[in-house]
Amino acid sequence: MPKQTIYIVSLSLLVMWSCKKDDQSSQQVNLLFTENNLAGDWKRIAEFRGQPNDSLGILEPLEDLFAQFENCRKDDILRYVKGNEQEDNRYFWGIGAIACHSQISKTFTEIGTWSLEESGKLSHVNSNTSEYHIVIQLNAQQLLVRSESDKNENGETTFEFTEYERIR
Repeated sequence: MPKQTIYIVSLSLLVMWSCKKDDQSSQQVNLLFTENNLAGDWKRIAEFRGQPNDSLGILEPLEDLFAQFENCRKDDILRYVKGNEQEDNRYFWGIGAIACHSQISKTFTEIGTWSLEESGKLSHVNSNTSEYHIVIQLNAQQLLVRSESDKNENGETTFEFTEYERIR
């Protein structure tokens, strides 16, 4: 009888461990670049300038821009709200738990409208300006975007990347 109990407990633990591993790996799978998959709250966790011609941000960064931020800017939040037939998609900038001087933590300000194409082109529109980014990675927990394009002093194409983690 004790051998059967040990066997059952071992098998149960193995099954639970496998399920947990499957849940974690499914969160790492890239989702389709759709507005529904982007909608939600995203906290900034990294910002860096990539190496020349590295359009995917996979090489060692040239410059860690995030390290240069004040602590109160390191937990900024972008909130993407999906519109409906009568309303455009709207995005908000949020102040995280640590507020800079004269700010109120955990508050949001509407910035403008947004759209996301299947190709990964993310458009932010506010007042009379439009800003474009390219979504590199979008999964259940992570969002990585880069500037559309940028040239450095040598005429090489370098990109600035921002990484977010989903908080809602």
